[in-house]
Order: sequence, then structure tokens, then C-alpha cells
Amino acid sequence: MRGGALDEASGVLDSLVVLVAESLGYACHRLPGDVMALEGPTRLHVSMRNLRQLARLVPRDDWPALVSDHVTTIVTAIEEPLDLSDFELAQHLLRTRIYPAEADSPALAARSFAPGLIEVVVVDTPTTVRTVTVEEMRGWPVSGDALFMLGRANVRADGPLQADESHLGGVPVTVLHGWSFYAATHLAWLEEYVEMGTYGALVIAPNRSLIMAHPIRPRAGHRAAVAAVRELHLHARRAYEEGPGSLSPHLYWWHAGRLNLLEIRYEGGVPVLPRGFSNVLATLGADS
Repeated sequence: MRGGALDEASGVLDSLVVLVAESLGYACHRLPGDVMALEGPTRLHVSMRNLRQLARLVPRDDWPALVSDHVTTIVTAIEEPLDLSDFELAQHLLRTRIYPAEADSPALAARSFAPGLIEVVVVDTPTTVRTVTVEEMRGWPVSGDALFMLGRANVRADGPLQADESHLGGVPVTVLHGWSFYAATHLAWLEEYVEMGTYGALVIAPNRSLIMAHPIRPRAGHRAAVAAVRELHLHARRAYEEGPGSLSPHLYWWHAGRLNLLEIRYEGGVPVLPRGFSNVLATLGADS
């Protein structure tokens, strides 16, 4: 959708949110950052960006049902919170989920995951996923790193992502995906999915369901690595816009067990690489 059609579709979704919110006893008003604030028995936020991304996946006739389910789920999670005081019961519901860094808040049980990304402890139930607060965490016998380790362990116990070998504009990539809110959490053990060499891999995680990685192979040469940078970076930006569950439009370099942000700029359509990374690629030698 472009121009007027996009504006018209956004207006329809805005109106549907208002209608559903009012039926639940909430008034609405816009906030910066493409967010709708709902004011009523409590105060909560609805990301219109994420809702538009979800709407693109279904026929327009299904939008009323989509918006109703989306808003009602958010309201129910806030108005009818789970009793998490019994940790023996709650621990099996805990997961860690990756969010964009702008979602961070002092109230969240969260920690830095990678540049631009945070890892958050959440409670996963059959009807909703909600974040855990620091106050809730303080009431448990497990906290800090041990709590995040537990959340990660539960994600792993849910099973691996699907891993496929594919090509992106001629660039070989490993595609990890799954219809899960926790696909990006699997970045924590990326080396179990992708065979890393000395030079690591280029990685993107544009939304909650997708990871792509391109291992850097010395025999492929410098030019092949630059082509991989361009293709993955462009795809990250497209997939980030499409969503749903946008995470990061950036390109990362997995090296020595950690994700490093690669800040890419373009001159004449050619990516200009950060000095440190460019120096590493220079050691690959001439193209074979």
C-alpha cells in the first residue's frame, strides 16, 4: 500500500482500536512513536506499528476480529494478572524474549542482549505473553543471571528452530525461523545452528520470527563478504518494516561468541564498512 491507500488503512485500524477499547471501558488518544494509549481502569499502550504489520497478513474483512483479539488480549493481561507468588508453579511459564532496546523500562526484568536489543523475562500462558516486573522478580528465590538462565532453558526445551540453507541475492545464508515469540532468543546459541569459522558470521534478526546468518569464509574472498554485507543489510531493513514483531533493521557481526553492531553507510550504492571490520576482511586476501 502506498500514499492515500496506506493512510486510509491506518485510519481504519485506528478506528477499530477505538471501538474495541471503548467497548472495554477505555478511552483512546495518540502518543508519539505510533502508539495508542488506552485510559480506563488502568493505562496501557497498543503499538499501532505492530498492529499494521499483523493486519497485512490477513484479509481486510478479518481486521475487526484481529483488532478485537489483539486489544482484548492486552487488556486481559493487564486487568487479570497471574498470581506469580508461587515460584514452583510460575517457573515453568518463564521464558526470555528479545525486544528492541527502546522497549526497555526500569520496571522490567530486563538486561542488555546486544547493541539495540534487550533480553526480557516473560510469562508465557496459553492466551498471552507478558513481561515480568522487577518487583515480581524480587519475590522469587531465583533472580539475576540465574533467572535469565532459567528462561533461556525453557525456550530451548520448547524445541529448536527450523534451519534451512538458502540464498539471498546469490549470497548463501542459513535461515532460522519459527512461529514463536522466542526465535530471536536462539541467537544465544547461534553456534549450534551455524558452523562458524575464525571470522564468524554476518547476522540479522529483523523480527521476532527470523534469523539469517552468513558465515564468513576466507576462500570466498573480500568481494563476496562485501556482497553479503549489502544483501543482508538490505533484507534486514525490509523485513524489519514488514514485521510483525520488528526487532532490528541493523546488521550484526557474530565474532568470538558475541554480536557486534556493524554501522553501515553507503556511497554510490556501495556499503562502507566500519574500520575494524574492514581491517578484518582485508586479511581475507584477494578474491579467489
